[in-house]
Formats: sequence, structure tokens, C-alpha cells
Amino acid sequence: MAPETGKQRNIFISAGEQSGELHAYSLIKEIKTLAGDKGISFAGLGGDLMKSAGVELLHHISNLSTIGFVDVIKKYSYFKKILNDCTNYVKKNEPDAVILIDYPGFNLRFAEQLRKFYRKKIIYYISPQLWAWHKKRVYKVKKYIDKMLVVFPFEEKFYKNYDIDVTFVGHPLVTRIKEFLENNPKEKKVFGSEKVITFLPGSRKDEITNHMPVLIETAKQLSTRFDNKIYFSKAPGLDEKLFERFLPGLKEFNLTEEDIYKLVLNSDLVFTKAGTSTVECALIGTPFLIFYKTFPVNYFLLKPVVKVDRLGMVNILTDEMVIKEFIQNDFNSVNLLLEANRILSDEEYRNRIKSKLKKIWDILGNENASVNAARIILEEMQ
Repeated sequence: MAPETGKQRNIFISAGEQSGELHAYSLIKEIKTLAGDKGISFAGLGGDLMKSAGVELLHHISNLSTIGFVDVIKKYSYFKKILNDCTNYVKKNEPDAVILIDYPGFNLRFAEQLRKFYRKKIIYYISPQLWAWHKKRVYKVKKYIDKMLVVFPFEEKFYKNYDIDVTFVGHPLVTRIKEFLENNPKEKKVFGSEKVITFLPGSRKDEITNHMPVLIETAKQLSTRFDNKIYFSKAPGLDEKLFERFLPGLKEFNLTEEDIYKLVLNSDLVFTKAGTSTVECALIGTPFLIFYKTFPVNYFLLKPVVKVDRLGMVNILTDEMVIKEFIQNDFNSVNLLLEANRILSDEEYRNRIKSKLKKIWDILGNENASVNAARIILEEMQ
């Protein structure tokens, strides 16, 4: 697929968050495999995973995550510098393609800057959730993006309604979790009656700050009701200092960086913040509940622009409230305990949830998203 000149091609790739970087990493590997010995080099925004795949990093994602308008304003000058650095890099090096992965606040602004001079392909992989909020941004996609590669079936219809060139490539988590499940059988419990419970509080500073107090209180209450083993997952790369003030409350539990998929697979119940982890939990099949809380000013500003009444992708895909969601003021230990107790104690209710989670595999299909996306990107570069 490389030009006959044999000249090495290069791609600029922008992933601003950990979940996006994981998808970028898989995509880069598949592009390199399909390109073969012709060779393609990469530069862009990412983290350690992308660096290990050979990406020349202009900036590391560890400093890029934000939640809400307040955090964006605080970091405005820093984001402006990153935007200028990335724009100048593309202007100077003229890569053969630019790939944007989710992270719409930055990536759509970046695409807008590039379109002032860049005439090669700008491809968006992992669509921003424009159908849920900031729907007007779809007009920026139409104006600045050459190709949308989406990972949920309904997103293809959404973009086609705006006459945007779009292809559903499958969801990258399907292949990743299928391989995981094939190679990791569920562990047998040492004690048959013991309940294993995992908390996934988030991977951002503000998520830890807002979620941990309620989750710790919930865990303490659960420990008095069930014979259980409780884990709190610490996302890789998170500063240890974020957890220091919570350590006294965590001393009777397990704060761990163990592989999240293994934690979820071997749990009886998972508490997870809204986001990518909800799809991961659904595909693994462990019953879970969803929560999210942000600072009041962020919630006040976001609520008018959010166009869906559900945050969990499982509930959006099935068009049914399969998994209970506890958002903002509903996020408290009383509500969490009621649902947790029902999932752990009511076998019929638990089995009904597990049965409905299996439908997610049918909805997302069996396509290898990374391979499909890589193939399309190389074709677009012709």
C-alpha cells in the first residue's frame, strides 16, 4: 500500500486520554503490520504505550486530562501551547495523514487549525459523543474531517444524517476482551460464600476527589453486611499523592494496580464510574452499577447541553436501563448500597442483568476494529 517511491511515510496521531491511547496503540500496531517493510513513522500526543510502539511524543497525556469547564480554563495557556506545538509540527513536517482519537475539546480545535494549510487526510477514529452533548460540533466534523471511523453502530447512522463520510469499523474492546476471556479463566473462590467487590473510581484527579469519599463509606457498609473481599483499583500512572488522604479509610481494603479486566472478571459486583469501563464490564459480563459526580459548577454548565437521559453505554445500546446509574446528587452511599444489596442477594435479578449484558456482544459484532481502521487509513493515504 506504500507509494512506489518507497519513501517512508509518516502519520501524526493525537490521543489525549488513557482510553484513547490504548486504542491508538492497537491501531498503530495494525498499521505497521499492514504497511509491512515499507515502513511508517508516527509522532503525536500520547503516553507510555504509544511511546513503546515507536511514537515520537510531542507531549505526554499525563498532563492533559481535564473534567469540565473550570479545569479547562485553569489550563488554558498550557493547552494553547500544546495546540501551537502540534500545529507547527504538522506545518513543518507535512505528515501523510493526521489521525485524531476522541478527545474532542482539543482534537476538533486542532483540526480547525490544520485546515488553514493542511491538504492531506484528517481521519477521526473513536468518535466524540456528539450525539449525546455538544451536537453542534458535528458541523465542525463535516467541515474539517475527511473520514469518521466509528465504533458504535448507531454512530454511523448519526453521521450519515449529516452527509459525513463515515464507516462503522467495530469496537476495539470486542477483540481485546475476547482474547482476554479466552486466555483468563475465572478464578475459583477460596471461600464459597465470599463476595468479591471491585471499585473503579476513575483515572483523573477530579474523579478520585469526588468519588472516593462516597465509595469508601459504601465499602465500609458492605463489609458489615457480607463476607467479602473489596478492591479499589488505582489506574496506572495516577499520582500516589491523590490517594494519601484516603489511605486511613482504605486500610481494611485492597488498593491495587492489578489488571482491571482480571479484577472485573473475578468479582461478584463492580462499582464503576461512567466511561469506557462500563463497556468493558458489560463485555466481561460481571454485574455492575454506574456512578459519576463532578463539581457543581461543571454539572450546572453541562446539564443543559446533554441530550441523553443515560450515561452508561450499555443502557444507550440496549435502549433500556439495564444497569442502574447514580449521577451527581443520586451518587450517595444509601443509593449505592440498595442496588449493591439487590445484585448480591437477589439471584433472579442478578441473572437477569447477566443475560442482558450478553446482548452487547451481538450489538457490537465481531469485527476487529483496529484492523479495519488501519486498512481504511492506509487506503485513505493513497
